[in-house]
Amino acid sequence: MSAAQIAEVGALLQSLQQSWPMPSRPRPITIIGAGGIVQDAHLPAYRKIGLPVAGIFDIDGGKAREVAERFGVPVVHETLEAAIAATGPDGIFDLALPPDAILPAVAQLPERSVALVQKPLGRDLAAARQIVSAVDARSITAAVNFQLRFTPSMLAIRDAVRRGLLGDIVELEVHLAVYMPWELWAFIPRMHAVEIPLHSIHYLDWIRSVLGEPQSAYAKAVPHPRYPDLKDARSSIILDYGAAARCCLSLNHTYNYGPKHVEATIRVEGTKGCARLELGYLIDYVKPHPEKLEMIVEGGDWTTVPLVGERVPDAFGAVMSNLQRFAAGEDAVLDTDVHDSIRTMALVDACLASSRLGGVVPEAI
Repeated sequence: MSAAQIAEVGALLQSLQQSWPMPSRPRPITIIGAGGIVQDAHLPAYRKIGLPVAGIFDIDGGKAREVAERFGVPVVHETLEAAIAATGPDGIFDLALPPDAILPAVAQLPERSVALVQKPLGRDLAAARQIVSAVDARSITAAVNFQLRFTPSMLAIRDAVRRGLLGDIVELEVHLAVYMPWELWAFIPRMHAVEIPLHSIHYLDWIRSVLGEPQSAYAKAVPHPRYPDLKDARSSIILDYGAAARCCLSLNHTYNYGPKHVEATIRVEGTKGCARLELGYLIDYVKPHPEKLEMIVEGGDWTTVPLVGERVPDAFGAVMSNLQRFAAGEDAVLDTDVHDSIRTMALVDACLASSRLGGVVPEAI
């Protein structure tokens, strides 16, 4: 490639979308829940981009007060009812709650309110349907916090696909061999399934946003002896897109022989180009590494795409920005609207059903 061609390809790849615009008039946020995800992602994201947080509530009042003091949240509410009552019609609810707590909270929100709901959208598809019904009955504008769609790298890949830079997509593969400290989340042992509804759900949702709806799903989720209290900790998933594309996910969260041979990659291959992403934040969950996105497009060579921002906290700010902009009429589409997100829940449900039913048994010989 000539220097001019290299510069042209570099400029093209640098023009890919990596961020989400801020709402022109940021609205105050009331956070329900003060757990790890709020402390590690929500509050740092809102502080970074200047979204105001008006108050916080958690059933553990001491934790809520500690978090509020650390992040400068002005009000700690003593009850959920008090938090809701203090949130005016211009406020935004951020429901950072475990799956089983979402429906009771949504059912108490005011009519025509605006809310961001933590994923998954309830315990299962049946619960998701109840949540969506409650949202519709109260005319609530609600998005689900499927923030993987909004990471700089994922926005860039999706933009490249939509602009046709990779051609027709023929391969999409997610491969993980990492160590996930499942013990950090106390509610996980109570769940009827773990890996697919809590982790793979992000990939399934993002894949839907890139490739559309699969025809069917095949999956197997299995436990690990290191986590005897968990229903499962590893999964293999195949999404059927017919003859057009092969889509598979190999997800091992129990690899404990690193850092050598730890793997966390996504590859999207098309007829005109390919994208390969290293998910650095999964290489070491406690001390995340940077992501690395490489692309090759027609007429070019493999090029590293400089990434501006990271999944945590930037994606969490972006999903809230989309919600606020949609509520204000500044965005035409609410990317993770509950009515779209329930389709991700249906795909999760299909994967879990496939895991229970099993595959085709070879004929006895």
